[in-house]
Amino acid sequence: MNSAPPGTGKLTTGELGTTHLLAQSLAVGPITSAALLGGVVAARGGSAGPLYLLIVAVGILGLGAILVMFARRYTHAGVMYEYVGRSLGPTAGISTAGFYYLAYIILGGPTMLIGAGVLGSDLCKTYLNASVPFWVISLGVLVLVAVVNLRGVHISVRAQLAIFIVSVIPYLLVAIVVIAKGGVAGNTARVFDPGTPTAGAFLPTFMFCALLFVGVESAASLGEEAREPAKSVPRAIILTILIVAGFCFLTQYAGTIGFGLDTVADTWASDPLGLSTLGSMYVGSWISPLLQLGLVLDMIAVAIGFMSASARGLFALSRGGLLPPALGQTSRWQTPHVGIAVFAVATVVGIVPVVILHAATGMDPYTGFAIGASFGGLLVMVAYLVLIVAAGKLLATGRWRRSGWVAFVLALATVGAGIIGSVYPMPTDESRYGIFAALVLLAAGLAWGCYHGLVRKHALPDLHDTAAPLEGEPTKSSQLL
Repeated sequence: MNSAPPGTGKLTTGELGTTHLLAQSLAVGPITSAALLGGVVAARGGSAGPLYLLIVAVGILGLGAILVMFARRYTHAGVMYEYVGRSLGPTAGISTAGFYYLAYIILGGPTMLIGAGVLGSDLCKTYLNASVPFWVISLGVLVLVAVVNLRGVHISVRAQLAIFIVSVIPYLLVAIVVIAKGGVAGNTARVFDPGTPTAGAFLPTFMFCALLFVGVESAASLGEEAREPAKSVPRAIILTILIVAGFCFLTQYAGTIGFGLDTVADTWASDPLGLSTLGSMYVGSWISPLLQLGLVLDMIAVAIGFMSASARGLFALSRGGLLPPALGQTSRWQTPHVGIAVFAVATVVGIVPVVILHAATGMDPYTGFAIGASFGGLLVMVAYLVLIVAAGKLLATGRWRRSGWVAFVLALATVGAGIIGSVYPMPTDESRYGIFAALVLLAAGLAWGCYHGLVRKHALPDLHDTAAPLEGEPTKSSQLL
């Protein structure tokens, strides 16, 4: 077996509880998802958007159950590297980890910080009459995110939880007021009728509903630092899925009746900040800046969580001998500071071309957000697919409870449909460049995995805390829930 390189640092151990891990998993960014993807779901799903979202949530619970199966068995900072590698072998584990962590860096770095910069710049211009370039805000936020992550995992997860609690309040208020007032024509069960003329198509809506949940597994990246990881990680994953599903359904339903079932596909789709518009319509203009500020804060929380998860992933890959030893070092706060630095540099590299194109051609910098979201979203969904296949192998060999087949089918249908929907039909706007880049990275990840797994004969490091090898009959630790 491979051993950790000499001088490898150590993460904190046994200090985090379920609430901390829940805060990390909320890096999925429910507010960002509801605010920016809600209009897309409405555009494609029409009045039936809330129904389609619930259907996808059930499938994501299947994915959550699969994540729970692995999380109860393995505690490892390199989530996909460990989970996939233990089932499908080192080549698959290394390949999947390669493009998965690149996706996390792109999603949490340039994608979120460009979005936060653009929205923050608009806020400054609209409410403070100050002209601040978006990239100045993006880089300022990057420094903040890096410092928070560097100073310790307790600080980062507490910051994420505090941001979520503060930023979610105005969105909940708007949703409750809209529902209480009945929207345009009253509360209705028509949102659950896919056959109504105002309902859109299910499959085109599917992918965007699935993207609402990307990142729910990030709690597992803190498994080594948890007090009771076999309990806390599964609870955090399932609770996150339920929270995101409940919050997004509430805002999607409020938006659907608030804009009107007959017109929501047009009105919300044409308004990127539709929930802020809805707040002005039903609550008052005073709440609009709070909603926009909440969205910016949520993007910051997403960046904190994704930096934390990806830095620990790079740390785990270095510890396994797959990346330079420097990435396996930790700071005096026991945080993977070199991985944090890599995340920061990659973020700057991703932002610079957008700044240049914006200055030279007048390109909307938000285009960079769309490209990054399509790029990272597709890569993470493919990683989910590989993980589901890995779980299928374990189920087929009798290593997990047979009831896991239900979760397998639900997860496979949901993630598979999400991937198909992201590439067919191929987007005609700039986001298609993100799809092309994702395909290139998938090929690069496969080549990297084949080199280490087939040429160098890499073997996964010894398990850190597994009670017994993954052999024989299912054990208590391999149960679903």
